[in-house]
Amino acid sequence: MKRMMYSCVAIMSLIGIIVYAFISAPKVIHVNQQFEATAYKVEDSSFAEKVSISLAGVFDEKSNSYLGKITINGKGFTNCRLDPAFAIVQCTEEGNERPPRDNLGMVFADKDFKTWSLRVDPSYLYTILNKDSITTSDIIISIPAEGRDSSLKTYNRLMNIWGDELEKRMK
Repeated sequence: MKRMMYSCVAIMSLIGIIVYAFISAPKVIHVNQQFEATAYKVEDSSFAEKVSISLAGVFDEKSNSYLGKITINGKGFTNCRLDPAFAIVQCTEEGNERPPRDNLGMVFADKDFKTWSLRVDPSYLYTILNKDSITTSDIIISIPAEGRDSSLKTYNRLMNIWGDELEKRMK
């Protein structure tokens, strides 16, 4: 009788471990997409440049972040992390295999991750989008967006949502 009880406990424990492993395992979605968008300067309404963005990596549903490679206008970045929960974009320039420490800007997304907005800070990524100017105006890229006003409104809306969520977490 004891042997049967121990066997049942062992089997139930094994089943529990397997179920726990499936529930707690990271859920990732492989991403291999290309987007066409327009980059707009915040302070210069005449600036509008077409941008091609490619993502090749994974989206982790648990942390709601993207990890992988980003190519912007043919310039590759590896070890990228786009994390809307912390509004950070970190990457390493392709060919440089150091850890992703360069903060290239801020990223925001809505809850269903269908709308994204990226604010690119003046950095080496900024030069890809703005080759001839030396201004320090941030560049906004929103996906999807229909024009400059829509892109900036999307950015402001997502940034406010992020700020509200951050404030709730801090309480």
